[in-house]
Amino acid sequence: MPVNLPTNPADTSPVEPVEEKSAERPKFDPFHPEMPQIPGVNLPAARRGSFAGSEAKQKMLLIGGAAAGAVVILALLMWWGRSKPRPALAPVSETDVAEQGATAAAVPKPAEPSQAGSAEAATVDELAKPWSAKQFTFVKPITGENIPAMVVRLPTGALWAFSLQGPDGRCNLEYVSDLATLASKYDFRAAHPMVVSPCDKTVYDPLKIGSLGGNTWVRGEIVQGLSLRPPISIDVKVRGRAIIADGIE
Repeated sequence: MPVNLPTNPADTSPVEPVEEKSAERPKFDPFHPEMPQIPGVNLPAARRGSFAGSEAKQKMLLIGGAAAGAVVILALLMWWGRSKPRPALAPVSETDVAEQGATAAAVPKPAEPSQAGSAEAATVDELAKPWSAKQFTFVKPITGENIPAMVVRLPTGALWAFSLQGPDGRCNLEYVSDLATLASKYDFRAAHPMVVSPCDKTVYDPLKIGSLGGNTWVRGEIVQGLSLRPPISIDVKVRGRAIIADGIE
């Protein structure tokens, strides 16, 4: 016979519903975006970050390799340029040297200028007589300027040379040995040749010494007119038979 076992009465106490906790969604980080989800492949966040870092390293390695390769290529080009053999010069024969010498000799050389500050004004024979004179060109030592000048043999035997440029620089002087011209043109009665300025009718006497002030005296005193001073003197010396002008005041 079946045995009826006692049974516990059914638990009629109400059952509290179990709350399901929803997983918190991570916040979006704009500086570290998530790796894209590929169907069938789920990578953890740590591995996705390692892949991104490895890609940056690979790019750096590629850039460094390209720079090193460029340096090596440049070094090879420089080495090749230096080691490239140069064409040898053709030997020069004795005939070529002789022809070059003949060509150089055929070209005329320019004349060397005379030494500034030293020039032959005249010869002793040209100025043998008293009051004989000769015009020459004097070259200034510093500026190289050509100065028209005159040298005169005085009755005492001395030589007097002077610049034909007037002291004021506006008129050239003249040596007049014709006494009638001195009387008619310059209204001056003279017993010997004079130096004159045709611009202002000034007359200079070669036998007289004029003062420049202080203890400075020069030949060619002013005997008529209002010029600033006597003519500018030039030093002359006799060397053998030549009269050399070698200085100017």
